[in-house]
Amino acid sequence: MKKRRVLACAVLAAGLSLGGYGTYAYFTADVTVTNVITSGNVEIALHETMKPENGEEEVPFEDQTGVMPGRKVSKIVRVENTGGQPAYIRVRAEKKIILAEGISGDPDVSLVSCDFNRDAWTEKDGYFYYHDPLQPGEFTEPLFTHVTFDRDMGNMYQDSRAEITVSAQAVQQVNNDHSASNAQGWPEDKN
Repeated sequence: MKKRRVLACAVLAAGLSLGGYGTYAYFTADVTVTNVITSGNVEIALHETMKPENGEEEVPFEDQTGVMPGRKVSKIVRVENTGGQPAYIRVRAEKKIILAEGISGDPDVSLVSCDFNRDAWTEKDGYFYYHDPLQPGEFTEPLFTHVTFDRDMGNMYQDSRAEITVSAQAVQQVNNDHSASNAQGWPEDKN
């Protein structure tokens, strides 16, 4: 008889615990939430335009031929922020003179000059850094607007070719330094 009572108590306890478990399971829930966080982007476009001598509207820059010493050629260089975040901008402009075939000598690249905008840009370490963070959809002030060929270019430069290679880089402005020239994350030089 004692064994039956113990067995009955055990069955009753098991039944109550199963009922309690069912009630507990009934009042709980399991929920999963997926949050999507998309990072911002930093993208730029380099624009080279010119003002034709007989027109007011800027047009895409075209190579110039037959340029004589003392001439100033329109070449307007700006950077556009095409990304979704404010960015710091830096630009490098490298000059090179390639002498005509059969001509030897050491070309003086200082005879080709650009009218760099030092009000909006600061030169440091071979780059020009734009003073202000560039907001999405905005353009920088021009880095330069003209290229001048010195009057003192001698016969050695006849039929030579001057090249100005412009390259631009950008880094995020958010959570970076307070100036472009001290900002972190610039791409490494490939030279």
